[in-house]
Amino acid sequence: MTTPTSAGTRTARGPAILFIPTLIALELFGGLIQGWITPLLGEIGTHYTVPDGALSWILTVGLLSSAVSVPFMTMLADRFGARRLLVVAAALTAAGSALIALAPTFPLLILGAVVQGPVAALLPLEMALLKRHRPASANRVVGILVGTLTLGVAIGSLTAGFVMEAVGSLVVTQFIGAVPLIVLAIAVGFTVPPTPGDPARTTDWAGATTFAIALVGIMYGLSSGTSEGWTAAVTIGCLAVGAVGLIIFCVVEARAANPLFDVRVLRTARLGVPLVLGVLVAMTMFGSQTPTVLYLSADPAVDGYGTGATVAVVGVVFALTALCSSAGAFLSPLVVRRLGVPATISASCIVMAAGMVVLITAPTNVVIVAALFGVTALGTGVVLAALPAVVIDRAPEEASATVSGLYNTGRTLGGSLAGALVAAIITAFTHPASDGVPTTTFAAFQVVWIVFAAILVVAAGLALTLGGRRAPCAAPAAEDPATIGAAS
Repeated sequence: MTTPTSAGTRTARGPAILFIPTLIALELFGGLIQGWITPLLGEIGTHYTVPDGALSWILTVGLLSSAVSVPFMTMLADRFGARRLLVVAAALTAAGSALIALAPTFPLLILGAVVQGPVAALLPLEMALLKRHRPASANRVVGILVGTLTLGVAIGSLTAGFVMEAVGSLVVTQFIGAVPLIVLAIAVGFTVPPTPGDPARTTDWAGATTFAIALVGIMYGLSSGTSEGWTAAVTIGCLAVGAVGLIIFCVVEARAANPLFDVRVLRTARLGVPLVLGVLVAMTMFGSQTPTVLYLSADPAVDGYGTGATVAVVGVVFALTALCSSAGAFLSPLVVRRLGVPATISASCIVMAAGMVVLITAPTNVVIVAALFGVTALGTGVVLAALPAVVIDRAPEEASATVSGLYNTGRTLGGSLAGALVAAIITAFTHPASDGVPTTTFAAFQVVWIVFAAILVVAAGLALTLGGRRAPCAAPAAEDPATIGAAS
C-alpha cells in the first residue's frame, strides 16, 4: 500500500526495509546466473555429448527469449502492476535456472534457457517500482542496481569454474547458481510493496505479437548470418520476416489505442536521445566481447598480435573488466553530481574511444591490454548507470515500465547488431594459411576498434544534447504524473 504525500513523492508501507535489499539481491544473483554458465559451456558439451556449434544455441535462445519477454512483461506491468510481473519474472528466471541445472537432455537445457529469458526484465520492472515507491532516491538506487548486476556477472564468471573443479558435478554446480534465485522468487512477493496497475489500460496484443515476430526474425537472421552465411536462404528469409514484421508493427502501433511503442511519449518526454545512446553504448559493450577473447588468446609469436593468454587468464581478465564496469556504475552518481549527466556520459564515451584507439597499436603485454579493457569497462559502467536514471526521470509514471523495457530491448538489439557486424568484419579479414587452417589478420581487430571508437565519438556528441532534467509536466493522457527527484 502506498500513501501519496506530495506530487512526485510517495512513501511505501509494509516490509519497506527489505524492498531495496531484495531488488539488489535480485540483480546480484540475476547477474551471477548470467555469468555462471559461460565458463561451463565446455563441460556442458561434454556432459550432453553435443558439438561445439550446438553450444551457441544456449546463449542465442536466451538472448531471443530476453528480447521478446522484456516488452511483453513491461507492457503487462503497466496494466497489472510492476510488483506482480516482477514476481512472475523472478519465478520464471528461477525455474529456467533450475531446469538448466537438472535437464536430462540437451533440448530440455535449451528450453531452460528460454524460460530463463525474463531475467532481462528484472531491471526495467525494478525501475518502474522505484519510480512509484522511491521517487526521491530512484536515480541513485538504479546506479546501485546496475553496478550490482555487473558485479554479479563478474562473480559468476570467476566462481563457476572453481566450483566445478571442487564438486566435480555439472548438475550440482549449475544448481548451486540457481538456488539463490529460487529463494528470491519466493521472497519478492513478501518484500516488494504492492503496485497498482491501470485496469483501463488495454493490452496491445497485436503490437506485442508483431514486435516479437520482428525481433525473433531479425535476431535469428543475424545469428544465422554468422554461422550459415549472409547469402544463405535461412538468413535472408529470417531477416525478411523481421523487416516485414517491423513494417506491420509500425502500422499496428499507429492505430492502437494504447500502443506498445508510444511515439508520442518518446517525443514529449524527450526519450529518443537516451534510447539511442543506450543502443550505441551497448553495441560497443556486447560487440567487443568476442574480439577481446580472440585478441587475448592470440600468440604474438605466431599471429603477430595478441597476448598469448591462457583460458584461465582470459577468464580473470573478463572478471576484472566486469568489476571495473561495476565500479563505474557505483561511481556514476558521484560523477553525475559534479559534472551533470550530459558531460558525464560524453566524457565517459571519449575515454572509452581513447582506449579503443590505443588498442590499434597492438600491445602485447597482457597487463596493459587488461588495463585498456578495464578503462573502457569503467566508462561503460558509468554510462549504463547514468542512462537508466535519465529514462525513468523523463518517463511518464503510467508508462514507466514500458519505456524502461523499450530501453533494455534496444540495448539487446544493439548488442545483436554489433555481434553481426563484428562477425562480418572478422570473416572478411580471415584467410586460409598454408596448412589450410583459417587465420584472422590483425587488420580485423583494427577495423573493429576503429568502428567502435567512431560509434563512441558519435555517442559523446549526442550526449551533449541531453540537456538538464525534465521539468514536471503532464504526460499524454495523464492528469497528475509524478516526477522523479534528483539523486540524493
